[in-house]
Amino acid sequence: MTAEPGTGAPLRAACVSVSSALGGSEWVLHDFATRARHYGIDPVVLLPKEGPLGEALREAGVDVRIAAAPPDFLELSQRAALTAGGLAGFALGARAWSRAIDAELGRLPGDRVRVLYSNGFKAHLACALLRRFRHVWHLHEFPPDRIGLVWRLLAGALPDATIANSAAVARAWRIGGFKEPAVVLNGVDLERFKPGPRTWWIHDLLALPRDARLIGMPAVFARWKGHLLVVEAFERAAARLENAHLVLIGGPIYDTVAERGYAEELSRRVRRSSQTGTAKPTPLSDRIHFVKFQTEPWKLYPELDLVVHFSTRPEPFGRVVLEAMACGVPAIAAAEGGPAEILADGVTGWLAKPGDVLALSERLIAAMAADAEPIHGAARERATARFSADRFAGEVAQVLRAQRPADG
Repeated sequence: MTAEPGTGAPLRAACVSVSSALGGSEWVLHDFATRARHYGIDPVVLLPKEGPLGEALREAGVDVRIAAAPPDFLELSQRAALTAGGLAGFALGARAWSRAIDAELGRLPGDRVRVLYSNGFKAHLACALLRRFRHVWHLHEFPPDRIGLVWRLLAGALPDATIANSAAVARAWRIGGFKEPAVVLNGVDLERFKPGPRTWWIHDLLALPRDARLIGMPAVFARWKGHLLVVEAFERAAARLENAHLVLIGGPIYDTVAERGYAEELSRRVRRSSQTGTAKPTPLSDRIHFVKFQTEPWKLYPELDLVVHFSTRPEPFGRVVLEAMACGVPAIAAAEGGPAEILADGVTGWLAKPGDVLALSERLIAAMAADAEPIHGAARERATARFSADRFAGEVAQVLRAQRPADG
């Protein structure tokens, strides 16, 4: 799939996001919406409420509108939706948001919207209720647990096209008798995410000496992201990494209730952390630190010696791994899902056996001892060659332009 600029009149498309935060999927939408015009798409972004994503898009000159969604609907987790009451609330919330989206689309000036490009399960269903449009679902996740078959059938039957952010995700959504998802690997803004000099702002924030080496884990505070496994692996490795500190970077940024309480659980776990494998356990709470979620993540990576990404289930893509690569920073990731498609093991970073704390611990030790210079150059080169945001935006635009109705 090439990424050639569109020709002729631009296609008016509404990009609908279930979240107004600025996590990985939202940065992906930002990458597309800020480049869409160059590839023949005239975008308007519809959000369920105000938030950092809307602020960032407006600053970049993108038309952003608020189609308010019921707060209870935004907070409803997949697990709650499995109950009878949850299903009813989900259906009512989807209908209410769909009406709000329809009303906001009706207020848009100029050419009418022809295509709805949705991001997030709730956005997919709310948009699907508006049948006079063409529909493209961007699948940033694997099918949900327990009701995966239902979602796969919906994804096959309802939208006119689907986009998967990795080959692993495309395989998981594939279902016989329906068109397969188009695989469009995410990109990254190579002008923002690039190698740069260390400014020591994390060292200064944490009152660490300049010779301290930093292992960073940028990830939303959600249980499946694997923080507890990484803390345990660091405990096992700490005795052999005397000058290393683990920095957990993130916070609970999304609206769902599924992970409430996890941040405090993680904080308690860090407070009682201790070095293992020695005659006398040594507390490690002074070597494991928290840094709040960063709205400008490109300023983060040049401060780190190593990035670790170790989700407890397959990661659909793994944007953190790509961001680190673009900045020339070595990364370790679980060897499954999207990261296995991004990293070249031993060349641009390292892969570790999923869920294996001992394997991760040994990888941490080996990576911190390795000559990082070859990795720096190879990681940046691979990101530049295969994962630019411009390439990504062009490929998404090509899928959307293919949905142009015959009359427009």
